[in-house]
Amino acid sequence: MVRLGVNLMAWSGQVDVGLFPRIARLGYDGVELPLLAPDAVDASAVRRALAEAGLRCTASGALPPKASLLDPARRQRAVNWIDNCLACAAACGAEVLCGPFCAPVGELVGRGPTDAERESCLASLRALADRARARGVVLAIEVLNRFETYFMNTAADAVALIDAVDSPWVGAHLDTFHMNVEEKSVPAALRLVGRRLAHMHFSENDRGVVGSGHVDWPGVRAALRDAGYLASDRWIVAETFAGGVPEIAAATAIWRPLVPDPWTYARESLRFMKALLEGE
Repeated sequence: MVRLGVNLMAWSGQVDVGLFPRIARLGYDGVELPLLAPDAVDASAVRRALAEAGLRCTASGALPPKASLLDPARRQRAVNWIDNCLACAAACGAEVLCGPFCAPVGELVGRGPTDAERESCLASLRALADRARARGVVLAIEVLNRFETYFMNTAADAVALIDAVDSPWVGAHLDTFHMNVEEKSVPAALRLVGRRLAHMHFSENDRGVVGSGHVDWPGVRAALRDAGYLASDRWIVAETFAGGVPEIAAATAIWRPLVPDPWTYARESLRFMKALLEGE
Protein backbone atom coordinates (compact mmCIF):
# COMPACT_ATOMS: atom_id res chain seq x y z
CA MET A 1 0.00 0.00 0.00
CA VAL A 2 1.25 3.48 -0.86
CA ARG A 3 2.80 5.42 2.04
CA LEU A 4 2.20 9.06 2.98
CA GLY A 5 4.97 11.51 3.85
CA VAL A 6 5.61 15.21 4.28
CA ASN A 7 8.64 17.14 3.04
CA LEU A 8 10.52 18.88 5.86
CA MET A 9 10.94 21.95 3.66
CA ALA A 10 7.53 23.01 4.96
CA TRP A 11 9.51 23.99 8.07
CA SER A 12 13.01 24.82 6.77
CA GLY A 13 15.76 23.72 4.43
CA GLN A 14 17.40 21.65 7.17
CA VAL A 15 16.92 18.10 8.41
CA ASP A 16 15.51 18.80 11.87
CA VAL A 17 15.10 15.51 13.73
CA GLY A 18 13.23 17.32 16.49
CA LEU A 19 10.21 17.45 14.18
CA PHE A 20 9.94 13.68 13.84
CA PRO A 21 7.93 12.74 16.96
CA ARG A 22 5.17 15.28 16.31
CA ILE A 23 5.00 14.36 12.60
CA ALA A 24 4.61 10.72 13.63
CA ARG A 25 1.81 11.63 16.03
CA LEU A 26 -0.05 13.31 13.17
CA GLY A 27 -0.17 9.92 11.47
CA TYR A 28 2.38 10.20 8.66
CA ASP A 29 4.29 7.12 7.54
CA GLY A 30 7.46 9.08 6.96
CA VAL A 31 9.27 12.31 6.18
CA GLU A 32 11.12 13.58 3.15
CA LEU A 33 14.60 14.80 4.04
CA PRO A 34 15.87 17.89 2.15
CA LEU A 35 19.47 17.12 1.22
CA LEU A 36 20.42 20.64 0.15
CA ALA A 37 23.73 20.26 2.01
CA PRO A 38 24.26 16.49 2.28
CA ASP A 39 27.67 16.80 3.93
CA ALA A 40 26.03 18.61 6.86
CA VAL A 41 23.55 15.79 7.56
CA ASP A 42 24.31 13.48 10.48
CA ALA A 43 22.92 10.34 8.89
CA SER A 44 23.34 8.13 11.96
CA ALA A 45 21.43 10.63 14.12
CA VAL A 46 18.70 10.88 11.48
CA ARG A 47 18.36 7.13 11.21
CA ARG A 48 18.19 6.78 14.99
CA ALA A 49 15.57 9.53 15.31
CA LEU A 50 13.46 7.97 12.57
CA ALA A 51 13.51 4.60 14.32
CA GLU A 52 12.58 6.17 17.65
CA ALA A 53 9.64 7.99 16.05
CA GLY A 54 8.52 4.95 14.06
CA LEU A 55 8.95 6.75 10.74
CA ARG A 56 10.50 5.87 7.40
CA CYS A 57 11.96 8.37 4.96
CA THR A 58 12.55 9.49 1.43
CA ALA A 59 15.00 12.21 0.41
CA SER A 60 14.98 15.15 -1.97
CA GLY A 61 17.67 17.36 -3.41
CA ALA A 62 18.51 19.94 -6.05
CA LEU A 63 21.65 20.76 -7.99
CA PRO A 64 23.83 23.71 -6.96
CA PRO A 65 24.38 26.44 -9.59
CA LYS A 66 27.78 25.17 -10.76
CA ALA A 67 26.48 21.68 -11.56
CA SER A 68 24.39 20.49 -14.51
CA LEU A 69 23.88 17.19 -16.29
CA LEU A 70 23.21 19.16 -19.49
CA ASP A 71 26.59 20.86 -19.70
CA PRO A 72 29.73 18.72 -20.27
CA ALA A 73 31.80 21.31 -18.39
CA ARG A 74 29.60 20.93 -15.28
CA ARG A 75 28.42 17.36 -15.75
CA GLN A 76 30.95 15.55 -13.56
CA ARG A 77 30.33 18.00 -10.73
CA ALA A 78 26.61 17.21 -11.01
CA VAL A 79 27.14 13.44 -11.10
CA ASN A 80 29.35 13.64 -8.02
CA TRP A 81 26.82 15.85 -6.21
CA ILE A 82 23.94 13.47 -6.94
CA ASP A 83 26.03 10.45 -5.95
CA ASN A 84 26.85 12.19 -2.66
CA CYS A 85 23.11 12.72 -2.13
CA LEU A 86 22.46 9.06 -2.94
CA ALA A 87 25.04 8.02 -0.37
CA CYS A 88 23.53 10.32 2.26
CA ALA A 89 20.01 9.11 1.45
CA ALA A 90 21.10 5.49 1.78
CA ALA A 91 22.83 6.19 5.08
CA CYS A 92 19.64 7.79 6.41
CA GLY A 93 17.60 4.77 5.30
CA ALA A 94 15.79 6.44 2.39
CA GLU A 95 14.35 4.30 -0.36
CA VAL A 96 14.15 7.00 -3.00
CA LEU A 97 16.00 10.24 -3.80
CA CYS A 98 13.88 12.66 -5.77
CA GLY A 99 14.32 16.10 -7.24
CA PRO A 100 15.16 18.23 -10.28
CA PHE A 101 18.58 16.76 -11.02
CA CYS A 102 19.01 17.62 -14.69
CA ALA A 103 19.83 21.31 -14.21
CA PRO A 104 19.73 23.88 -11.40
CA VAL A 105 16.25 25.18 -10.59
CA GLY A 106 15.71 28.57 -12.16
CA GLU A 107 18.41 28.21 -14.79
CA LEU A 108 16.75 29.43 -18.00
CA VAL A 109 18.56 30.13 -21.28
CA GLY A 110 15.84 31.59 -23.49
CA ARG A 111 15.33 28.42 -25.56
CA GLY A 112 14.40 24.80 -25.28
CA PRO A 113 16.85 21.92 -24.80
CA THR A 114 19.23 20.91 -27.57
CA ASP A 115 20.00 17.39 -28.77
CA ALA A 116 23.48 17.73 -27.30
CA GLU A 117 22.01 18.56 -23.88
CA ARG A 118 19.69 15.57 -24.06
CA GLU A 119 22.59 13.27 -24.89
CA SER A 120 24.68 14.72 -22.06
CA CYS A 121 21.82 14.15 -19.63
CA LEU A 122 21.24 10.60 -20.82
CA ALA A 123 24.90 9.66 -20.49
CA SER A 124 24.93 11.09 -16.97
CA LEU A 125 21.74 9.33 -15.87
CA ARG A 126 22.96 6.00 -17.22
CA ALA A 127 26.08 6.37 -15.10
CA LEU A 128 23.99 7.42 -12.11
CA ALA A 129 21.73 4.40 -12.55
CA ASP A 130 24.68 2.19 -11.63
CA ARG A 131 25.44 4.35 -8.60
CA ALA A 132 21.80 4.29 -7.52
CA ARG A 133 21.78 0.50 -7.78
CA ALA A 134 24.97 0.27 -5.74
CA ARG A 135 23.45 2.52 -3.07
CA GLY A 136 20.11 0.71 -3.12
CA VAL A 137 18.23 3.99 -3.65
CA VAL A 138 15.91 4.72 -6.58
CA LEU A 139 16.69 8.03 -8.32
CA ALA A 140 13.46 9.82 -9.26
CA ILE A 141 13.92 12.70 -11.72
CA GLU A 142 11.42 15.51 -11.19
CA VAL A 143 9.46 17.21 -13.96
CA LEU A 144 9.35 21.00 -13.41
CA ASN A 145 7.28 23.70 -15.06
CA ARG A 146 8.78 25.90 -17.77
CA PHE A 147 9.28 28.84 -15.40
CA GLU A 148 11.75 26.84 -13.29
CA THR A 149 13.61 24.90 -15.96
CA TYR A 150 13.79 24.55 -19.73
CA PHE A 151 14.52 20.81 -19.61
CA MET A 152 11.82 18.17 -19.06
CA ASN A 153 8.59 20.09 -18.47
CA THR A 154 5.92 17.49 -19.22
CA ALA A 155 5.01 13.89 -18.56
CA ALA A 156 5.75 13.11 -22.21
CA ASP A 157 9.27 14.53 -21.74
CA ALA A 158 9.72 12.28 -18.71
CA VAL A 159 8.57 9.19 -20.60
CA ALA A 160 11.08 9.83 -23.38
CA LEU A 161 13.94 10.37 -20.93
CA ILE A 162 13.18 7.47 -18.58
CA ASP A 163 12.66 5.05 -21.47
CA ALA A 164 16.00 6.09 -22.98
CA VAL A 165 17.83 5.58 -19.67
CA ASP A 166 16.16 2.15 -19.38
CA SER A 167 17.00 1.29 -15.78
CA PRO A 168 14.76 0.24 -12.88
CA TRP A 169 16.90 2.50 -10.68
CA VAL A 170 15.93 5.71 -12.50
CA GLY A 171 12.27 6.72 -12.65
CA ALA A 172 10.00 9.72 -13.03
CA HIS A 173 8.98 12.05 -10.24
CA LEU A 174 5.76 13.99 -10.80
CA ASP A 175 4.38 16.90 -8.77
CA THR A 176 0.81 18.13 -9.15
CA PHE A 177 1.92 21.77 -8.77
CA HIS A 178 4.04 21.58 -11.91
CA MET A 179 1.53 19.37 -13.72
CA ASN A 180 -1.21 21.93 -13.04
CA VAL A 181 0.83 24.42 -15.09
CA GLU A 182 1.97 22.22 -17.96
CA GLU A 183 -0.48 19.40 -18.61
CA LYS A 184 -3.75 19.59 -20.54
CA SER A 185 -5.03 16.82 -18.27
CA VAL A 186 -3.23 15.84 -15.07
CA PRO A 187 -4.93 12.40 -14.92
CA ALA A 188 -4.03 11.67 -18.55
CA ALA A 189 -0.43 12.66 -17.90
CA LEU A 190 -0.25 10.35 -14.88
CA ARG A 191 -1.60 7.48 -16.94
CA LEU A 192 0.96 8.22 -19.67
CA VAL A 193 3.85 7.91 -17.21
CA GLY A 194 2.29 4.79 -15.68
CA ARG A 195 4.84 2.22 -14.53
CA ARG A 196 7.69 4.74 -14.89
CA LEU A 197 6.38 6.73 -11.91
CA ALA A 198 8.87 6.29 -9.07
CA HIS A 199 7.73 9.09 -6.76
CA MET A 200 4.75 11.41 -6.34
CA HIS A 201 4.34 14.83 -4.74
CA PHE A 202 0.90 16.10 -3.84
CA SER A 203 1.11 19.91 -4.04
CA GLU A 204 -1.78 22.31 -4.38
CA ASN A 205 -1.89 24.69 -7.36
CA ASP A 206 -0.61 27.53 -5.13
CA ARG A 207 1.53 25.30 -2.87
CA GLY A 208 -1.05 25.77 -0.11
CA VAL A 209 -2.70 23.07 2.00
CA VAL A 210 -3.33 20.00 -0.17
CA GLY A 211 -7.00 19.98 -1.11
CA SER A 212 -7.57 23.72 -0.66
CA GLY A 213 -7.17 24.73 -4.32
CA HIS A 214 -8.34 23.62 -7.75
CA VAL A 215 -6.18 20.57 -8.57
CA ASP A 216 -8.37 17.73 -9.90
CA TRP A 217 -7.75 15.44 -6.94
CA PRO A 218 -10.42 12.82 -7.76
CA GLY A 219 -8.91 12.58 -11.25
CA VAL A 220 -5.42 12.22 -9.75
CA ARG A 221 -6.63 9.43 -7.48
CA ALA A 222 -8.32 7.58 -10.34
CA ALA A 223 -5.23 7.83 -12.56
CA LEU A 224 -2.87 6.63 -9.81
CA ARG A 225 -5.23 3.76 -9.07
CA ASP A 226 -5.37 2.78 -12.75
CA ALA A 227 -1.57 2.88 -12.92
CA GLY A 228 -1.30 0.56 -9.92
CA TYR A 229 0.56 3.21 -7.93
CA LEU A 230 -1.83 3.21 -4.96
CA ALA A 231 -1.32 -0.53 -4.50
CA SER A 232 2.48 -0.17 -4.58
CA ASP A 233 4.94 0.39 -1.73
CA ARG A 234 5.93 3.80 -3.16
CA TRP A 235 5.28 7.20 -1.64
CA ILE A 236 2.97 10.18 -1.92
CA VAL A 237 4.58 13.18 -0.23
CA ALA A 238 2.93 16.49 0.61
CA GLU A 239 5.21 19.35 -0.38
CA THR A 240 5.26 23.06 0.25
CA PHE A 241 8.10 25.42 1.15
CA ALA A 242 8.97 27.69 4.05
CA GLY A 243 9.02 31.12 2.44
CA GLY A 244 11.19 32.57 5.20
CA VAL A 245 14.21 30.51 4.11
CA PRO A 246 16.18 32.60 1.58
CA GLU A 247 17.58 29.72 -0.50
CA ILE A 248 14.14 28.14 -0.81
CA ALA A 249 12.35 31.42 -1.55
CA ALA A 250 14.84 32.30 -4.28
CA ALA A 251 14.52 28.94 -6.02
CA THR A 252 10.73 28.66 -5.83
CA ALA A 253 9.65 32.33 -6.05
CA ILE A 254 7.75 32.17 -2.77
CA TRP A 255 7.51 35.70 -1.39
CA ARG A 256 4.36 35.41 0.72
CA PRO A 257 2.97 32.93 3.25
CA LEU A 258 1.19 30.08 1.46
CA VAL A 259 -0.07 28.22 4.53
CA PRO A 260 -1.21 29.33 8.01
CA ASP A 261 1.79 27.54 9.55
CA PRO A 262 3.71 24.31 8.84
CA TRP A 263 1.84 22.22 11.40
CA THR A 264 -1.57 23.28 10.13
CA TYR A 265 -0.35 22.49 6.62
CA ALA A 266 0.88 19.04 7.64
CA ARG A 267 -2.23 18.17 9.65
CA GLU A 268 -4.82 19.37 7.14
CA SER A 269 -2.95 18.00 4.11
CA LEU A 270 -2.74 14.56 5.68
CA ARG A 271 -6.41 14.65 6.60
CA PHE A 272 -7.31 15.46 3.01
CA MET A 273 -4.96 12.89 1.47
CA LYS A 274 -6.27 10.08 3.65
CA ALA A 275 -9.87 10.94 2.87
CA LEU A 276 -9.08 11.21 -0.84
CA LEU A 277 -7.30 7.90 -1.07
CA GLU A 278 -9.99 6.11 0.92
CA GLY A 279 -12.71 7.42 -1.40
CA GLU A 280 -14.03 6.03 -4.62
